[in-house]
Amino acid sequence: MKYNIRVVLGVICVLSVFIIIIGHAENQTRREPLSAAMKAAGAGVEEMSVNAWSNVPAAGQADADLENMARSAIEKLGISPDNYQLSRNHTEYQRMVRAEAIADYFHAVVISEVILPQGESKQPETYLVVMVETKPESEADLANWNNKITAVIKDFGGTPRISTCLVGWLDGKLIDGEDNIRIKNGFNAVNATIIDETSYDNFASYTGFTPAISDYLEVSGKRININMAMRYSPYDNRTYITIGSPVITREY
Repeated sequence: MKYNIRVVLGVICVLSVFIIIIGHAENQTRREPLSAAMKAAGAGVEEMSVNAWSNVPAAGQADADLENMARSAIEKLGISPDNYQLSRNHTEYQRMVRAEAIADYFHAVVISEVILPQGESKQPETYLVVMVETKPESEADLANWNNKITAVIKDFGGTPRISTCLVGWLDGKLIDGEDNIRIKNGFNAVNATIIDETSYDNFASYTGFTPAISDYLEVSGKRININMAMRYSPYDNRTYITIGSPVITREY
């Protein structure tokens, strides 16, 4: 399924939240290719993040409606009222309620937001954003969180756009060129074609397309649905591997 990159980028700029890139919630095959690529690069999955957003046109737009939606959504993730904080932010462009939970190896954010019209012909639009970062105990956790977040957004009448990022690491610094070899091993594991690559001291990043994942972005006429990067950190003497679909949506 193809999405318009300009439309997606416009939504991201307006929402002003954690980077949220498109995907499709029904595509659970995404989990396995990313994990397979990580394994082929020589690392295990140590962290994962799932980001989802959707327009929810049937939702109420009053402040009380936004608060109820944020509370309900984060509690549907299994987080009790005692374990999350609620905050509000109003500007001339938006009204937003944010629910956030932070614990050991776990971070969840739910944002309910009304984007206010900037033109006479435009109407306010309501959005729901859900983000979870955690340390998976098994590969099943990836699909479980994907399904849970999908269900939450669908409960409010939305059609989720989802992206997933996995993080792993290797101890120490790789020898020159080894990062590129490991990324290519990851791409080969999921039959991915390299579309673009960037490499310099202690860093390498590749984007490409794999038929193992049905969704994609189209950029300059080319399909992209996998992004893999490696970066050496002298702070903790680790080489970090980050894999995202359709692209990486977190710092790396």
